[in-house]
Amino acid sequence: MRSHVSVAGLACVTLLSACGGGGGSAGGSSTAGSSATGSKFQSIDFGYPGARYLATPPAPLAATSTSGLAITFNSNTPDICTVDNGNLVPVKPGECSITASQAGDATYAPANSQQLFKVLKKVQAITFESPGFQAITAQPAPLAATASSGLAVSYASTTPAVCTVSGNILTLVSKGQCGLTASQDGDNNYAPATPQMVAFTVGDAPPPVLTFLSGYASASATLEGGKISTWAGSNIDGWWCSDANWCGATASADGSTFSFHYLIQTKDPNHVNNDGWIGGYAGLGIVAPGVGSVSTTGNTTAGIQVDKQTTLKFNLGQNAEWFSTASKDVKVTLTLGHFANKVSDNNKPCNVTLNTVFTPKSAAVQKYELQLANFTAIGETCGLTGLNAATELSSYPIVTISIEPANVNTSVQSTTATSPTYPTEITLNGAITVQ
Repeated sequence: MRSHVSVAGLACVTLLSACGGGGGSAGGSSTAGSSATGSKFQSIDFGYPGARYLATPPAPLAATSTSGLAITFNSNTPDICTVDNGNLVPVKPGECSITASQAGDATYAPANSQQLFKVLKKVQAITFESPGFQAITAQPAPLAATASSGLAVSYASTTPAVCTVSGNILTLVSKGQCGLTASQDGDNNYAPATPQMVAFTVGDAPPPVLTFLSGYASASATLEGGKISTWAGSNIDGWWCSDANWCGATASADGSTFSFHYLIQTKDPNHVNNDGWIGGYAGLGIVAPGVGSVSTTGNTTAGIQVDKQTTLKFNLGQNAEWFSTASKDVKVTLTLGHFANKVSDNNKPCNVTLNTVFTPKSAAVQKYELQLANFTAIGETCGLTGLNAATELSSYPIVTISIEPANVNTSVQSTTATSPTYPTEITLNGAITVQ
C-alpha cells in the first residue's frame, strides 16, 4: 500500500491556516490497493474544496480517479457535514472530514482520499441608509435597515441627547448631530454582521449640498476645474503602467461619465514576466474645485468644507469580472487640507487623510451613500497620532477624493487560459456631493 500526496498538498499540510482546513491537502491524500492481488493501482485526486458555509445550498464535491471509475463520497464528521448524492451539506460550524472512495473492479484495486476543511457561518451584511436631515418638529418615525440574512436588525443611538431609538422608532430630542448604529448578532447559520453607522443633522433647516463635482470636462478634469489623475501598475509591467493597451481613462461626450481601466495581460510579449505571481494597484484621484494643487508647504485652505453635512454621495460601477471576485471592495480616501512635515522621513510633505472601504452592490452603476462617521482618520503617515475624524473634517477642507480597488483584480481572467487578461475598471456617473 502506498500514500500519494501532491506538492500542493504538502504545502497545505504545512500551512493549514492558509488553506482553511485542519489537515486536508490541495490534492488530497490518496491510498491505493496492493498489487499483490493482481489488480492495478489507482489513485484519487481530491482537490481541496475550500471553506463551506451554512445557509447555502448543497454544493457538489469533485474528485477523479486515475482509473476513470466513479467516485463516492462519505462524511467522517456527520455532525458537522453530510453528503447527499455527491453534494456537501453543511450542518454546523466546525471541521468537516470527507472521504472520496473508489471501490475498484476486476481490473483496479480500491482507493480512497480524504480532505479536511472548515464549515463556517455565512457572512451577512447590513444595508442602512441615512434618513438624511430631520426637522426637529418631525414626529417619531420608523428606521428601515435590512440584513442580507433576512434576520431582524436592532438599533441604538450613540447620541441620546439628540435622538433616541425604541425598537425601530426614532425620536428626535434636540438639535444637533444624531448618530445611529444598526446591528445584527447572527444566529446558528449566520455570523454577526459588521455594525453600520449613520449620522445626520437635526435642526430647523437642512445643511446646504456641497458639490465636489457635477460632471467631467475631459478624462483629466472635472466641470469645476478639478484635476483628475490616475495610477496603476503591477510586477508584470515594472510597477508602472505606461501602455495604452493596459490602462486609460475616458469621459463621455456629455460630461456625465468617467471611466478608468487597468488590464493586466500576463501573455503580452511587450511585458514579459516570469515571476509566477501577480500583484498590482490602480486608482484615481480628483481635486476639489478651487484647489488647483495641494500645498506642499502648509495647510490648503480651499476645497469642500464640511459643516453639518454627514454623507458622501456618488454613483459608481465596476467591471463584471472584478465584481465576481471576493476582492471587489472599493476604498475611498478623503485628503484634507491639514498639512504636516513627516519628521521621520526627512520632513517629507504630508496631508492627513480619512478613508473607508465599502462593498459594491452590483457591477452596474449604483448609488452609494457613505457616512462620514464611518471614515477613519489616518495621521500616522504624517507623524501625527490621536486624530479624530469628525474634528478633522470640521476643521480642514476636503481637497481631494481618491477611489481605488481595495485589491486589484488578479484572481479571475476575462479571456482564455492561454492569454488571460485581468481587468479592473471603475466608472463614475453624475455628481459627487457631500450633504
